[in-house]
Amino acid sequence: MTEQEQNKLIKYLFETAKVANYKKGTVIIHEGCVSTKFYYLKKGLLRGWTYNDGKEITFQFLFEDQLFCATESFFYKSSCSYSIETIEDSVLLYIDREEMDMLQHDRTFQTLFSKYLISRVASYQQLLISRIQDKPEIRYKKLFQASPEILLRIPQHYIASYLGITSVSLSRIRNRR
Repeated sequence: MTEQEQNKLIKYLFETAKVANYKKGTVIIHEGCVSTKFYYLKKGLLRGWTYNDGKEITFQFLFEDQLFCATESFFYKSSCSYSIETIEDSVLLYIDREEMDMLQHDRTFQTLFSKYLISRVASYQQLLISRIQDKPEIRYKKLFQASPEILLRIPQHYIASYLGITSVSLSRIRNRR
């Protein structure tokens, strides 16, 4: 999806959006609940996480200018299997399910939204393959190359959780650089 296409999609989605301001540490989407909003992260930083054996496991970071929702919950009206919370004070635009349903009748919107979904699937596929093929040190290097600001904005224990390692192991990897 090109930047121009993404901007057009954002305009379609959020022309009549509501604005929500959230403080750092606020859970926006709760595991086990049905999520009814589709979001655009205008300002701030978020993380997606779930519980495994009583521990929070971070699986995603969301930065400014990203679209997101709890896909299975939003589109299938089912309970969400994870939570999304703010790591920084954040400003989000959102629309609800009914507004999304109305947009589905617009052919241009359908085309743009399909391109967006395909780009997200490709991104998640790359992430999954990296989790299978790459050792944590390689995943850390890729993460740092893709988003160098991540080290300044995200607490180390969240990065370690995202990489599937302990904070101590992450410190060792960082010291080898």
